Amino acid sequence: MRGDIHTQNIESFWSGLKRGVYGVYRKVSRKYLQAYVDEYAFRYNHRNEAGMMFDNLFGQIATVKSLRAEKLV
Repeated sequence: MRGDIHTQNIESFWSGLKRGVYGVYRKVSRKYLQAYVDEYAFRYNHRNEAGMMFDNLFGQIATVKSLRAEKLV
């Protein structure tokens, strides 16, 4: 343990990822493995703001789309 960093944190993350993969997706392709990990990392990082998670996700999508649109101009 160092400050707020514990081995339990990463174990909790991997446990949630495994439960999600087995419970939701059932089968995971190597091609999309990073996408699954990214999704569960987002969920884990925003777990304390459950009511705002949906709004945060769409806010980030809007930001990325507007940045891409600016690059095309």
